[in-house]
Amino acid sequence: MVVIVFDATFALRVAPARIGVGVTLEIGRELKKLDAKKALIVTGKTVGKSEICERVAESIRSEGIEVDVWDGVEPEPSKDVVEEGIKYAKGYDAFVAVGGGSSMDTAKLINLYTTYPADLYEYIPKPVGKGKAVTKPLKPLIAVPTTSGSGSETTCAAVMSLPELGLKVGILHEPMLPTLAIIDPLNMVSAPPSVTANAGMDALMHAIEAYTTKPYTANPNKLIYSGSNPLTDSFAERAIELIGKYLRRAVYNGHDIEARLGMAIAAYSAGIAFGNAGVHVPHAVAHAIGGKKKIPHGTCVSVAAPAILEFILPAVPEKLVRIAELLGESCEGSIHNAAKKAPGALKRLMDDIGIPSLGDLGFSEQDIPELVEKTLLLQRLLLLCPRNVTREDLEEILRKSFLES
Repeated sequence: MVVIVFDATFALRVAPARIGVGVTLEIGRELKKLDAKKALIVTGKTVGKSEICERVAESIRSEGIEVDVWDGVEPEPSKDVVEEGIKYAKGYDAFVAVGGGSSMDTAKLINLYTTYPADLYEYIPKPVGKGKAVTKPLKPLIAVPTTSGSGSETTCAAVMSLPELGLKVGILHEPMLPTLAIIDPLNMVSAPPSVTANAGMDALMHAIEAYTTKPYTANPNKLIYSGSNPLTDSFAERAIELIGKYLRRAVYNGHDIEARLGMAIAAYSAGIAFGNAGVHVPHAVAHAIGGKKKIPHGTCVSVAAPAILEFILPAVPEKLVRIAELLGESCEGSIHNAAKKAPGALKRLMDDIGIPSLGDLGFSEQDIPELVEKTLLLQRLLLLCPRNVTREDLEEILRKSFLES
């Protein structure tokens, strides 16, 4: 008999953070510590015209640091947006990303490709790209989230779409981890309900997926994601609990500072969890859905999530019980019956905050084969699922998602 023992170790990557009301005013001082002379703010047009962006720029100027703003980021950025940013961002020695996950991801990619210029496909993982590794440091990047969702402020991942392939891809290199996260709930009060809802679901799925990935002792490929471990489980549980408590409040009343702070901490905690443990089937499906239509990522990642929880239940029943409890369910009786409450708790939260269904998004069951094919390209994510995932499994998950719509 052959016994295979995987490396029973894990690491933890975390971007240091300054967290609290008004902490945005400290950005200039933090950049000065990094010896920055000329910084570029990377953001979208709406945030670029906002008081948030002006506060960031003023803080930077107050320390004698030159600063410009590039506001070319678009929601769910494509390679064209990233390439435009790369062309603009020559001659800067530091970057400040201000916005949601799209701004932070775009800033990471601009930083990567301006520091180590290459064809865009060079650093995209195989089989889509060439998978060239990046091991040397990038320029300083401070991440300033204006939504509570992506967790990009503390991950080394960035996502962009490739319109020519109808697919979203994640680029992951350890040096892309932000130098510092500035997490200020005042920067989030202006996010409208739909943005708050989508961002919150993104954070929730980061936490749930990280919590239910294969354990680190059973994950043979730890170059980026270790699999779940005691530390990531702790961060994931806390994130799920905070989201269960505060997401509805933040959607219904954007000026609820307690809820905004709770959600900001949840997104950061979920980012730590998935940025180390990884994500699995929901995000693989999301990249296929988001590559076909320009749909908010939080919706893409959650529309099939209840069916996916049903699918993984036999592999991780105890964790599904805990998810149900953290989302407010009373879980008595057998483990199996209690675990069945998790998909329902998730679906109720989605309904309460207005997350649409696959059918509402304009998909039909005729789209299932194409979505499955594109999902299967994301093997680096599917391999982290606690249960082996086949083509037939994915077809059934998507069918159930239409039935539950």
